[in-house]
Amino acid sequence: MHRENRPLRASALVAGLLVAIGAACSDSPSNAPGPTDAGVGRTEAGNPLCVDGKSAGYPAAKAQPELMETSPDLTFQGADGPIALHDYFEPCAARSRLLVVRVGAAWCGTCLWHLKHTADTKKSSVGERLQWLDLQLANRDNEPATVADLPAYRALIDAPEAVAVDPAFQLHSVDPVRGALPFIVLIDTRTMMVRNYLHDPDPQGLELRIGQELAILDGQKPPPYPVERRFDELFFQNQWDLLHDMTLPGAPPPDPTNAVADDPAAATLGKALFSDTRLSPSGRVSCASCHDPAKSFQDGVPQSTAGISTVDRNSPPIALAAHARWQFWDGRADTLWMQALGPLENDKEIAASRLFVVHAALRDHAAAFGAVFGAVPDLSDAARFPAAGKPGDPAWQGMQPADQKTVDGVFVNLGKAIAAYERTLRVKPTKFDAYVAGDLSALDAAQKFGLHAFFVNGCVQCHWGPRFTNDAFHPDGYPTGRQDGLADRGRIDGIGQLLGSELAQPHPGLVARPRDLGAFKTPTLRGLAASAPYGHGGTLATLQDVVRVYGTAGLPASDPRTTGVTEPWLPQFARSHADDMLPFLDVLTGGVTE
Repeated sequence: MHRENRPLRASALVAGLLVAIGAACSDSPSNAPGPTDAGVGRTEAGNPLCVDGKSAGYPAAKAQPELMETSPDLTFQGADGPIALHDYFEPCAARSRLLVVRVGAAWCGTCLWHLKHTADTKKSSVGERLQWLDLQLANRDNEPATVADLPAYRALIDAPEAVAVDPAFQLHSVDPVRGALPFIVLIDTRTMMVRNYLHDPDPQGLELRIGQELAILDGQKPPPYPVERRFDELFFQNQWDLLHDMTLPGAPPPDPTNAVADDPAAATLGKALFSDTRLSPSGRVSCASCHDPAKSFQDGVPQSTAGISTVDRNSPPIALAAHARWQFWDGRADTLWMQALGPLENDKEIAASRLFVVHAALRDHAAAFGAVFGAVPDLSDAARFPAAGKPGDPAWQGMQPADQKTVDGVFVNLGKAIAAYERTLRVKPTKFDAYVAGDLSALDAAQKFGLHAFFVNGCVQCHWGPRFTNDAFHPDGYPTGRQDGLADRGRIDGIGQLLGSELAQPHPGLVARPRDLGAFKTPTLRGLAASAPYGHGGTLATLQDVVRVYGTAGLPASDPRTTGVTEPWLPQFARSHADDMLPFLDVLTGGVTE
């Protein structure tokens, strides 16, 4: 019933040949089963589920929904109470309608496009015979969706109907292989049979597939596949729109937790602190040791060795960190200034303490600090303000609470100054940005084909928007970079560290869950080509290594170098399809300007 689907080959570009494309995670109607001829020529009369003009009851069904089988009467929690499939059952209707069940998540770029264009399908020739049920799997951080998330999710839909949460992904059994979101299931409301499904369809393909299914239910021959419109001979409307949302990032969003976030004097102080090795007890380590301005604020090694000892993770780029909701691979910091303070007290990195850092900063930067933050506190009394110490150390614990508060205030302000500097960093435009701006010649045929494969292979679910990231956390099955060789637990430990920090903002409802095991923040792809090695552990040497690991949905679950369960929407694709993306990924160079 399935047809094999592949991205367009480069030779097809040369020849100008257009074909229906896709992969297991595709965007075209060919990623779903073709319409079955079952029902062609029949009429809607005589439905055994309708007796004397009344429903004979919801039909018997298997425990899990399957293609071309009656769906069980699933129930989902909506904002105003339960929503059950039997609410849509209409066995005595004059003719069938289709219930369009659209499963998505708030972190998913392709899902957001579909939510914003619901009205287009409703206005189409098939719109009047559709009912809609949107199911939210997860919130924007990829935590299981709750009823509290529904108002924000509903607001993303341009023409909403029923909306509910489904963190268990109850419809996954309709297509138990991997496929991109949104996952759309079509159900005949007269019989509650699952008629078809699609993964991230293009809008014309979705309308076509719905029209085919309705024609069959009406006893008619389904309409043929038309030649679908493509932009620049490659991209469907949804892809073209998403592509044009990947514009070069501008200034970062405001930071309400940092009053000096955009103060030039604070940025000047922060720049000096960023490169000041005197903030480290060894006198040889600074922020710039692992985030070298001469290397686009990276260090080019798997795990940084510039600190006191080798760390367990790859140093992420910081040029766009001011845009991110969470900091570090595991999200253990929720502001840029909190992130800036973390390495200072990390025993493997700078290995200082807040008392040491505050003394050093006020000794060498007192005038600049005072110009930004006002009066400089007097910390000269060694009995009250020891030379070194941090929470948990005897020297710190012996201090008066008021003196601890004074030191904490200076320490936090130093972080805010560093954050102000990091907020001034900008990435340089690439050939991709010229292409998005309208220069269709900016990319060559292989690079365009690679960009097309990037869409077809499902990468845009997570790598979307100006920074090519959703800032959410996903278990990717990447190999660990830990020095002890153990699998890296990622987000599940990061949440614990975040909630246990006195520097964090309130996060009501945030708890570590099993699905957070082995999950890491989606990295930006800006500057990707120049940021090897890759992965949270820095264990993937080349971009080819990266795309091939993604193509297998990560390492096998049995591999001790990884942990956590990869998600069903992380697609798998052939090695050749993975390699097709490389010419495009090589375009994402981008230096950094201050």
